Amino acid sequence: MTTTTSLSPAEAFPPGEYLADELEARGWTKAEFAEIIGRPSQVVSEIVNGHKEITAETAAEIAAATGTEAATWLNLQSDYRLWQLRQRQGRTAILDDVARRARLASLAPVKELRDRGILAGTLDDQEQSLRDLFGVDNLDQAPNFAVAARRRSDDAPLTPVQRTWLACAFRMAAGTRRSVAADRSVAEIGSTLTRVISGPDHLAEMPGLLARAGVILVYVPAFKSSKIDGAAFRSSATPVVAISGRIPRFDSVLFTVLHELAHIELGHTVDGYTIDDGDNSDSARTRENAANKLAGAWAVGEQFRRPGVISRSSVIGMAATIRVHPSIVVGRLQRDGALPWTHLNNLVPNVREHLRHLETLTSQQAG
Repeated sequence: MTTTTSLSPAEAFPPGEYLADELEARGWTKAEFAEIIGRPSQVVSEIVNGHKEITAETAAEIAAATGTEAATWLNLQSDYRLWQLRQRQGRTAILDDVARRARLASLAPVKELRDRGILAGTLDDQEQSLRDLFGVDNLDQAPNFAVAARRRSDDAPLTPVQRTWLACAFRMAAGTRRSVAADRSVAEIGSTLTRVISGPDHLAEMPGLLARAGVILVYVPAFKSSKIDGAAFRSSATPVVAISGRIPRFDSVLFTVLHELAHIELGHTVDGYTIDDGDNSDSARTRENAANKLAGAWAVGEQFRRPGVISRSSVIGMAATIRVHPSIVVGRLQRDGALPWTHLNNLVPNVREHLRHLETLTSQQAG
């Protein structure tokens, strides 16, 4: 990450002093110069003595008379005014705080972090909290996450908002203990998830279900514009699935969990790959495609056959045959392009309220 530093002069001088130098170099008196630019002598005298500012019109006239650039004179005037502003008592500290707040806002969604109680207190406190969240010694360091993440744009570098969401997921996972002993494999959990979690009311069972395969589930609500659905990674060698609920459809939430479980099953979290470096290699794309393929197979099982005529009744019938919620079939048909995204969505429940309950549950486990 690069930072841009704005340098301010230790001392600035009125542009009239520079004008006085120009007049001296040419052997012109103030009265002679006033006549050249068609201005009263008093105007030139006030500019030279620092009692009058140079306007755009005057800058153009000075430039025409001296063979310089009008922008040069305007810049000299602006620099002097800004320098004067910084000399006023307390203004330097105020402007420094403005710069610090802007810097924090460029690194993370500060308002949302404050709303969630992650950032609070003074600017010093907030900067320290953000360093702690990102696990860095100073905010010039970019946090680095080796993860497999399901995002809207899988081949792009992480945005500051996505990086913040992942940092929250890592922190929650670090404080979460598995509630039960692992007695099943990831593949067993993945291949039965859509049959066990058969409706929105069963979403609260997912943390315990994944724990049976030794996997921690954390739910960190999406930040605005984060465009990240989930991630798979390891926390102290324990595999973790993190979801955001960005798209609060029942089928989308389950598929995101399955996609991240697939990354774990396929060994993608053992060494991970660092998408923060913009890893859009063939290897990364191959992993995403493999995870999607396995998650899709787990979601609908081997018995799934696309209905000859796609209708509400045929979708419900197919869902009953493979023992999943109808939204799972709708989602599969929509992802395959066999059904427009606007069709049969009345079979797809919105699970926003259920996700709030899941957030409470996973937060308590991380407490």
